[in-house]
Amino acid sequence: MRDIVLPARPIHGVPSRNHAVDFGERTRLACCRRRLAVGIVTTIRLHNFARRNGKATFAVRRLKPRAGGICSPFSTASFLSLTIFLLAFLTAFGADTNSPPASLAIRLKNARAEKKVDDRLNALASLAKTLPLSEIPAALKAADGLEQLRERVVFTESVLQHWGELAPADAFARIAEMPEGMPKVETIRVVTPLFAKKDIRAAAAAVLKMNPGRSRNEATTLLAENWTRSDAQAAINWVNNLPEGFPKEAAMHDIYFIWVHSDPAGASLTVQNLPSGDTKNALIMNVAGDWAAQNPSDAIHWADTLPMETDKALAQVTITESWADSDPSAAAAYAMKLSPPDLKDRAILAVLERWATQDPQQALSWILKTLGDDLQAGGIARVMNIYVPAAPEAASRWVDQLSAGPVRESAIGSYVETVRLWNPAAGARLGWKTADPAERERRVEPCFILWLAWDPVSAKQWLKGTNLPDAVQNRWLAEKPEDLP
Repeated sequence: MRDIVLPARPIHGVPSRNHAVDFGERTRLACCRRRLAVGIVTTIRLHNFARRNGKATFAVRRLKPRAGGICSPFSTASFLSLTIFLLAFLTAFGADTNSPPASLAIRLKNARAEKKVDDRLNALASLAKTLPLSEIPAALKAADGLEQLRERVVFTESVLQHWGELAPADAFARIAEMPEGMPKVETIRVVTPLFAKKDIRAAAAAVLKMNPGRSRNEATTLLAENWTRSDAQAAINWVNNLPEGFPKEAAMHDIYFIWVHSDPAGASLTVQNLPSGDTKNALIMNVAGDWAAQNPSDAIHWADTLPMETDKALAQVTITESWADSDPSAAAAYAMKLSPPDLKDRAILAVLERWATQDPQQALSWILKTLGDDLQAGGIARVMNIYVPAAPEAASRWVDQLSAGPVRESAIGSYVETVRLWNPAAGARLGWKTADPAERERRVEPCFILWLAWDPVSAKQWLKGTNLPDAVQNRWLAEKPEDLP
């Protein structure tokens, strides 16, 4: 296959012989090779129709005329006429002048020629994505004629989904007529959001016309979800007015859980008036958490005005936890003011967990300076649960610098319990510093057994340096971990 170039018009001031000459210049036939020497701009692929050995062939490039040429020159007008003739000649004899793509049947045959099943199904799906709108009906008809079920399902679904991208209303109407089954449900899931994005009210009217079934339920909830993102109140009104048999409860559930994230302040009044239960609790937590992330003071004011004490407590704890993501010290100060004491403790521990993900050393220092003995152990444990897996050596150094006493002993215990599955050697070494001998042995043993399984040489060497009785050492050396991480 060869490329030649035809000019749409002469180009001024281009000296290269690969471009058309200026207006008024003349071209000639190169008789020595019997080739048509014409300038080219538009690419045309010749399917080996050139004739050789003294017969006419088409020149690859344009030649400017030279003095003394032996061929009869012709004018620009003649050149344009010749160009038209050339295009007609190439078209008549099968040259590809930007011809339309291969027929749908040929493309479908090529896709199905793939030997591997996965490649074949992917090829069918890819073909469907390239179809113009005009070929959609023929493609669906062709899909019905495919012999293999898997090919029919994949190609049909892919065509319908692509149709939904091009003309969602028409695609939705066709899908709604299909019998209930997996293909209908899967395509409804794809096309409904596309239809809703283009015309939400037309999509709502189309859903109401669907026959009862799973696909209608899917379309209803999907439409409600998409509508909520642009106009939650309109979505609520639509769902409330749905006839019996539609999944109103499921649709309203989805609306609420989208609404509380997109507009927590707007959803707050509706949420607080819902009947008590797990759904209401979850929605209160979502409103409080998202609102506090945007505006903690407004979220606190809303929580303080909740009529039910259980709802208020749940909102307040969630607010402190969410607020701690951006300002842990301010959230901790708010938590310290809460009452009753059990609510305050819950809020403080929630703040410390978020604080530990940002600056565990700062959180631990705050615990020692602010909390009483009754809450220090729990606070340190919350921080250690996050700090130790991420930075076991740094956490160990912090615990080791604590003064002797209950706080240090509790911190060692929290560290050992958390670090064992990550760095058992570190757990054994720090656990060995436990003051009470019985508690020391209880903490170190599980760490040593796992350490022995992972690194027996260093574990045995460390064990020899302890003052444990031989009987205990022999027992530990003989034990095997029940479950290796």
